[in-house]
Amino acid sequence: MTGRELGGQGDSPLESLEQQEGLRKPTPGRLVFMIAVCVVVVIISFLMVIGSYLSLEATFRVKDRPINFLLLGIDQTYDDKGHVMDGSGRADTIILFSMNPKQGKSYVVSIPRDTRVNIPGRGTGKVNAAYVYGGPELIAETVERLTGMPIDRYAEVDFDGFVGVIDAIGGIEVDVDKDMRYVDKAGGLKVDIKKGRQVLDGEKALQYVRFRADVLGDITRVGRQQNLLGILIDEVANYRNVRKAPKLARTLMKYVKTDLSQRDMASAGWFLVRTGGDVLTRTIPGDFSKQYWVPGKDALQKMVDGMVQGFDR
Repeated sequence: MTGRELGGQGDSPLESLEQQEGLRKPTPGRLVFMIAVCVVVVIISFLMVIGSYLSLEATFRVKDRPINFLLLGIDQTYDDKGHVMDGSGRADTIILFSMNPKQGKSYVVSIPRDTRVNIPGRGTGKVNAAYVYGGPELIAETVERLTGMPIDRYAEVDFDGFVGVIDAIGGIEVDVDKDMRYVDKAGGLKVDIKKGRQVLDGEKALQYVRFRADVLGDITRVGRQQNLLGILIDEVANYRNVRKAPKLARTLMKYVKTDLSQRDMASAGWFLVRTGGDVLTRTIPGDFSKQYWVPGKDALQKMVDGMVQGFDR
């Protein structure tokens, strides 16, 4: 009597066990697929945790409006020989940087330094004078009154810091709109840049954003500042530049004066990366009147309404 006859119909118990083990044993292709699935699940879980921790709403504990930063570029005061003088500098560049998580967009709003404002405790004056009177705190309060947008954090950088940041990312590619040549010994400024697309190092980039020998003066200069800042944000938000993050972080810690925490910075950076650096540039609307840039009240309100769109007001 054969083994098949002893076991009845079908395979022997030993053969059946071997077949079942063969079914349970994954093939090389199936094993690779299973590992890939596990890796994807881990990555997605990690990103969900990081995304939750670094969301703007969670970091800044704000849910009913955009998150707003005040960015200040600080100029130095020079004597008649071009040497830097002791004492506080001036707010040469004033930018309201607003992140709207409902829209997934950011706004760079330039405030011309000659903008006429009501400075708390000081009366009517130019917005950059608020920094001289009371530092970043007073100019932040002044900008809040001007725009109706609460300022959550501030960051200020002087010329050395600006140069250091640009050099930390390996320079920045800019399409210079025209030949720029200008010398101002009292202001410690010498500009010499050729027209055309080129990579500017920190020193040349500083010349580019300080140049104001145009018909519209500071208003044209503001446009160049917006252009460079937009390019800089694109660079920071690009995944290929992640390797530059440690060097950039060290540079920021060295040169930038701010009340932003490390989590604040990481949250803002994560938002820019997640939104692909989608940034819209604006300038406080207005017109010239004597020594001032006078904001247009209705146009300014319309601009602010667009920046907060998506939130109930």
